[in-house]
Amino acid sequence: MPGKSLSRWTMAWFGSALLFLLGACAMALFGLAGPGEWSRGAGMAVVHLFVLGWLCQVMLGALIQFVPVLAARPLAFPGLALPALAFSSAGIMALAAGFLTLDGHEALRPLFLLGPFSIGAAFMLVAVTVGATVLHRACLRLAEVRLVVLAMVALSGLWLSGAVMALTLAGTRIAVDLTEALPLHMLLGLGGWLSLAAFGVSYKLFAMFLLAPEQGGMVRRAVFLTAVLVVALALWALCLLLAGRSGGRAVSVAIGLVPALTMIYLGEITRLWRSRRRPVPEANMLWSRMGLLFLALAALLIVPGWQFGGVWAEAAVFVALVGWLSLLTLAQMVKIVSFLTWVQIFAPRIGRQPVPVVQKLSDARAVASGLAFWSVGTVVGCLALLLGSSGGFLFAVLLLTLGALGVMRELIAIRHLSHLEPAERPACLPHLVLPFTFSRARAEARS
Repeated sequence: MPGKSLSRWTMAWFGSALLFLLGACAMALFGLAGPGEWSRGAGMAVVHLFVLGWLCQVMLGALIQFVPVLAARPLAFPGLALPALAFSSAGIMALAAGFLTLDGHEALRPLFLLGPFSIGAAFMLVAVTVGATVLHRACLRLAEVRLVVLAMVALSGLWLSGAVMALTLAGTRIAVDLTEALPLHMLLGLGGWLSLAAFGVSYKLFAMFLLAPEQGGMVRRAVFLTAVLVVALALWALCLLLAGRSGGRAVSVAIGLVPALTMIYLGEITRLWRSRRRPVPEANMLWSRMGLLFLALAALLIVPGWQFGGVWAEAAVFVALVGWLSLLTLAQMVKIVSFLTWVQIFAPRIGRQPVPVVQKLSDARAVASGLAFWSVGTVVGCLALLLGSSGGFLFAVLLLTLGALGVMRELIAIRHLSHLEPAERPACLPHLVLPFTFSRARAEARS
């Protein structure tokens, strides 16, 4: 039965990620982040709420849910999902608050030191459950599994580089050159952990949702080998940095390989798209294709961003985080939540009564509206950063917030089965986020 592979805490991971997304947008709307202000404490807090709170949380939750699908094996140690979520959420909030120390709030300094260790505990717990699930010879033959494993390796480097930077900013005895550590940290996060995990998961999801044949071949091997080289260079640069030496040349070569890695991956996805058996793709796939266009734009911007820095670097990172990773995530989240809800509620009824198709659980127009706001906000934000326009960036954040709220409203409607006819809805609706309600938990505790 498909429902047996559902993680009880997937919706909790997704829900917490969406709350962090709204928190980051709200802080940006209050003017706490913008062109040229990312080095301030408030700006760093917004960035980490967005990257760690939103993108990392949703990616970790997605891996816990879909690694068993990728590996065709049950999830190992599923009980680790909840403590990992608790450590991650607490650590992200502590780190974001700790960054305000840079703006003079000295009372928050202990949080600056606590945050990285709590986040590291969460990463370790997820690595244990994911690693124990996929580290088998049969699983590692799959391109998507190898990419996920490589992404987890990059995640370890991301955490280590971030932790030593936090210790440096906190004024401890551990100190590194921040001008070299920051590009390396971003490379491990964007080009390593988040993008490689997205590559691996997209191989499986795109094939499923497009009804396309899952194939390996030389192109996928080229993607993996290029990704290995990028991550190896980044980790070598990290070792040099920790040894007090310069790893700038290794970082330069790794960043130079990122556009090539991107183009090879996009070529593979184009082949997958053309081989689909679904003649008219659903809304989540059409908007995911827009996310792939933003990936191509980010790959083009990374060259002047590395050479000239400044607004070019800001625009490249913004397009990668907001246009590529976030748009892809929001688009696929709608389909994933629809599918998980259908499996949870209707899969056990197959053969006993009529059940609706998955597509009926969502409204394509509502999905398109929210994702359109997000896409336009990404374009406006990129232009505002290139022009150094604070007003334009504020308008972009407003559009992004409206887009996020639109998608969240649709996700709530999906969980409430609002788009089904009354006769098709079961008497008991699925819980919105947690796998229980507090009233039911108290009743069970009394009994």
